[in-house]
Amino acid sequence: MLQVQIENKKIEKILPLEIGSISIPQSAKRIFEILRIEGPLTSGDLEKRCTYSDRTIRNALKRLMRIGLVRRVANFRDMRTSLFHVQTSNTA
Repeated sequence: MLQVQIENKKIEKILPLEIGSISIPQSAKRIFEILRIEGPLTSGDLEKRCTYSDRTIRNALKRLMRIGLVRRVANFRDMRTSLFHVQTSNTA
């Protein structure tokens, strides 16, 4: 369960299955589902798994991070890239 901020309103206890009820682009919902199912991925990995452009993926990830559904972490295998994963707790 997560605490999410959307349009200056805090929504608490949102479940990953309720992502469809959030007002975000379809591309962001699809990327969220890929991350939820497959685990931490780089933006390059996401580009290989869906048909969206690099720019669409970046914008979707920014929006998902802004509302607290996705988190960026260091990729220790390749420090030039970041890993993105579904935020699983309220800690930042």
